[in-house]
Order: sequence, then C-alpha cells, then structure tokens
Amino acid sequence: MTTIHSYKKNGKNFYKFQIYIGTDSLTGKRIKTTRSGFNTKKEAQLALSRLQLEIDRGDFRKKSVNTFTEIYRLWIY
Repeated sequence: MTTIHSYKKNGKNFYKFQIYIGTDSLTGKRIKTTRSGFNTKKEAQLALSRLQLEIDRGDFRKKSVNTFTEIYRLWIY
C-alpha cells in the first residue's frame, strides 16, 4: 500500500508518494518511483491513481538513461 506524505519546502506544504512498480528482470532489484510537488493531498491521490492504472495496464515506461557508449554505438552503426 502506498501512502501519501506531506513535507514542507520554503514554508509551504506539499505532498509526495513513492510507489513500487516491480522487479527489474536483469538486475533483480526492486523498481520504485517517486512523485512529489503536489499542492493538495487530493492532487497526489489523483496522480497516484492514474499511475497505478498505467502500471496495471502495462503502459508505464520508466525513462531510460543512455550512456555515452550506447549513444555512440547507435550513431556509428
């Protein structure tokens, strides 16, 4: 179960959550993602619901970070 937490930044309250997505098949490590900066708890709950729906449908894609070597190989070949 994912919980929504409040935090303060520059004297203002914001909300955030962290959600477990699954396990990486290559490394065996747990994959989590965090979303933050919501002005109200209701906004955070809505974003969490949408993200859970994406994960359940299989539409969620974590941003990939390419290394210099990977980009070089793509460009050369």
